[in-house]
Amino acid sequence: MSMKSLRVLVLGLAVSGVSACSTMFGTETTGGTASEIAAQGQASPRKGLDPVALEVGECGLFLWTRREQPQFVFHSRAGTETARLWFDGATLDLNRTALGGDVFGQQLTEQDFAMSDGRAVQLRMTPGDQLIGGQRVPEASLTVIDAEGWKTLIPLAGVTACQPER
Repeated sequence: MSMKSLRVLVLGLAVSGVSACSTMFGTETTGGTASEIAAQGQASPRKGLDPVALEVGECGLFLWTRREQPQFVFHSRAGTETARLWFDGATLDLNRTALGGDVFGQQLTEQDFAMSDGRAVQLRMTPGDQLIGGQRVPEASLTVIDAEGWKTLIPLAGVTACQPER
């Protein structure tokens, strides 16, 4: 069998395998518009923290996952020792345990937190461009460390922002 024939055979098998998988695993869509699906009572599960509003003169850090569909997963208010994290489908309250790095936008580039169950959380950020009333955070990483030392790394991006005085 020639190399050209072998390539055609392999390509044909790959195409038929992909089409078989799509029918076998039920990837067909049921159709319908978003309003039709909502009318049927099919609610999508919540993904991320609830929106946060800052009070006048207050500043905060807002971080989203770096994915095709970003989720709002981290928030802390400047001047407090707590933060909120969306992790494993739940909102968790964190207590700050350490600070370090460089100052930017009323935040520090290195922040450590503890979860109530004893897991540790490390937040590392790279400051970006200044914005009116805040600053970009183009790259950040959040690492959750469990009791056995297993780490979950979550790439993030976001902003620091302040609600101006009136």
